[in-house]
Parts: sequence; C-alpha cells; structure tokens
Amino acid sequence: MNFYSYLLLIAMSIALISCDNNNDDPTGFSQELIDVLDAKIDSLMIHGSLPGLVINVSASDGREYIRAKGVCNLETSAPRTVTDPFRIASITKTFTASVIHSLINEGRLSTSDKLSTHFPDFPNADIITVRNLLRMRSGIADYADHAFLELLYNDPLAVFTTQELLQISIDKADQFYTPDSITVYCNANFTLLGEIASQIEGKDIGTLITERVIEPLGLTNTIFPTNTNLSGNNHGYCWNDVNNEFDDFTVLNPLWAGAAGAVISTVEDLGIFVKALYNGELMTSTVNTAKNEALSMDGAPPFIKYGEGILNFGSFWGHNGTIFGFSSEMWYLPEEDAIIIIDVNRLDEDDLSQSMNAFLMASKTLFPEYVDW
Repeated sequence: MNFYSYLLLIAMSIALISCDNNNDDPTGFSQELIDVLDAKIDSLMIHGSLPGLVINVSASDGREYIRAKGVCNLETSAPRTVTDPFRIASITKTFTASVIHSLINEGRLSTSDKLSTHFPDFPNADIITVRNLLRMRSGIADYADHAFLELLYNDPLAVFTTQELLQISIDKADQFYTPDSITVYCNANFTLLGEIASQIEGKDIGTLITERVIEPLGLTNTIFPTNTNLSGNNHGYCWNDVNNEFDDFTVLNPLWAGAAGAVISTVEDLGIFVKALYNGELMTSTVNTAKNEALSMDGAPPFIKYGEGILNFGSFWGHNGTIFGFSSEMWYLPEEDAIIIIDVNRLDEDDLSQSMNAFLMASKTLFPEYVDW
C-alpha cells in the first residue's frame, strides 16, 4: 500500500465531504442521521463507481449502522453481504504487530533489540531497533514503490520471496533516512518484523498470527492465506482506463505482502479485533500503553499519527488497507466504544483508497463531536 496516496486523498476529500449534521439524539443514531448517511453512501457508490461496499458502525450501547450495498460479482450481479470475506491488505500490519507485542510481553523480544541480531548484514542494522520498525521510524526505503506496484498490476500472480523483497530495499540503501529521525510509512518494516518473529519461534508469520491472534480472539472468518484464492462469492476489481471497464483481481498472489498485507477477514471479525487491538487484550497494560504512544508522520496532517503498528486518526485508532481489488478501513473510537469497519471491492492501479471517503462520511455524520479535521 502506498500510504501517501491515502494522505493525498484525505487532503482532497475533507473539504468535499459535508459536515451538516443535526444530531438531536445524543444517546443514539437518530433516523434522521441514518437517512443522511444512507444518502451520502449511496451518492458515494454512484459517483465513485463502486461495485460494492459494506460498512459496520457499532457501539457497545446498541447503536449500529450496518449496510451492504452494491454487488460482490459484476458478472452475476450477486449482492454484497456483510459476511463477505475480503483482503484486508495493510490492516495485516496490526496482526503482525500483535504477534511482536506478545513476544515482548513474554520477555522473548525487546523493543530496544537491534535489527542486527536477526539481520546483521542489513544496512543500518546496528542502529535500527524493533521499536523503530514498529513505529515506521527505521529510515528504510520501501520495496513497494510505484515500479513494484506497476509490476504487480501487470502480473497479479507474481511470486516474490521475502529475501527478494528485502533485497529491493537493500539496493536502495543510499535512500535510507537516519533511524528514529522521522516517521515514514514503509512495508519493509513489517516484512522484517514478520521474519524476526519467525526466527524467534521457528514458525512462519502466518502460523504465528493464527496461533497468537486469530485463535485466541475467536476470529473464525479470518485467515492468513496460503494460496491465491479468496473464498466465497466476493470479487475484487480494478478499473482499466484503457479498456474502460473493470478487471477482476480476485485471484492474486497476496503472499508477497506477507506480514505487511496478506490477511483475509470480514467486517465482524475486524470489529472484534480492533477493540482488542486498542485495549491490549493480548498483552500487558505496560506494553499496550507504549504501543498506543503515537508520533506524527512525515507529510501527514497533524491528526494522523503512528504508534507501534496502529494508526491514530484524530480520536480514532486502527488501520486502513489497500491491495488491488479491495480497499478497507478498521477504526475504533474509545470514547464511545464504537467501531467503524468498511470494505469496498475496488482498488485501482493508482492505489488511491476507495474506502476512506466512506469512513470520513460515517465518522462526521454519526460522531461529529469527535471529528476535528
């Protein structure tokens, strides 16, 4: 995922999304607000040419706004449902971070450990720490640049080993920043974290995510895939400007994304996970407090910060994810014990989020008192 495409879209969208809310029912979502959000989402679907969209906004006091709109398959016109699985892309980073934090919690790893312990030949390995990797402050140049994404767009079944991915970053050593100087989003950080966890446990990161996150939280519809398929009827699409039509990107190889973006899940499971993620159900309070200490990101507006595998978007905490065919949002609002989970089954070659506008609409409409951007 190109996170800075996400930031660009935020800057373009905030001024365009209305915030004309009349919330006359502070204890719940009034029918007026529900009707307003319905109209906004319907308009977004039409003007954004979105095949399908699912959204789950839920609070522990029983308030909810749950919708499945559009289709999951353009050929059959089968409707999207709230149970459709989808590729969550970079939201996977929060799963990988949870594995790392569980190892820290057990005393088997420390945030101060140097990368050189596990990758002694990696550039700057003697001054890059586990904390730097978790916080996107390693200074490493990412392998997932424009050229890499273009290659994947042209060959969605392309296969890359982890070493090949890391070598792309290694070959950019002259572009590295000084570690812990600035926060720059980089997929390579979490590829390395996945490998570090695997070295410690002697298991691949998919197995560790399953054993340490998915199973303990009872996420029965979440998997770390081992092949190119996506179960169920949901299809992911990319718009083809040349042919002026959608291309089906349902079958692709997510394994190159690995610890940084391979997981498949559902809106229900992500709602369970994001609460556990923020509240630290899989770790001690000390580790969780450190995880949620977020820092400003280079080039981002002041309300967007990064913690240890968790994004802070104003009052909301979670992560977003984009991979060809799917664009997703996973956010938690602690003050209301509320979640906003969204997936759109469209993500184009430009990697611009197709789901972020829906998150902005939902947050501004239903929780305006917590929106200050």
